[in-house]
Amino acid sequence: MKRAIKWIGGILGVLVLVVVSAFAWFAYSFLESLEPIESIDQHQEVLAYWKACGPGLVDHFPSSVPASARNVKFSSFPGFLQGGGHVQLRMELPEAEAKKLFEHATKTAKQHRDGGNPVSGPSPHTLAKDAYEFPADYRIFIFHAEPYKEGSGHDWNHGESKGMVVSLQRNEVLYYAEQW
Repeated sequence: MKRAIKWIGGILGVLVLVVVSAFAWFAYSFLESLEPIESIDQHQEVLAYWKACGPGLVDHFPSSVPASARNVKFSSFPGFLQGGGHVQLRMELPEAEAKKLFEHATKTAKQHRDGGNPVSGPSPHTLAKDAYEFPADYRIFIFHAEPYKEGSGHDWNHGESKGMVVSLQRNEVLYYAEQW
């Protein structure tokens, strides 16, 4: 009898260990999925994911980071439950390249807004962690913006947008796409 109790206790101990390990792995995976990807090394992989999720949403991004780019920052978050997703690529370019992209964006954009307004467009995920708006010297070019169901009263929810943000003062260019 004592031997059977030890044997059952051993099996229960192993089962508890397996359940606790599975729960810990699940909790770790869950928390890991809530962290944005900020490694530029994953740029191509992330863009491929976004191309599969929303056709045309990241087509304006460069296929590779230009060799002349400096201070390259990248941020991507696929979204979670009711939280929206984003992908942003920011870089400093030589003045002539930044100006050329500014002119291209001016011709391509459906509309534009200037920074300094917290309600003016995408959140600056690739700026400082405590930045919630683009500074006034940035111009936000909106190439595409689509609400969830126009006129449904839920226009703010489940839409998407894409575009560029350019600062000629800083020679910075930021490509963005968002789903909310």
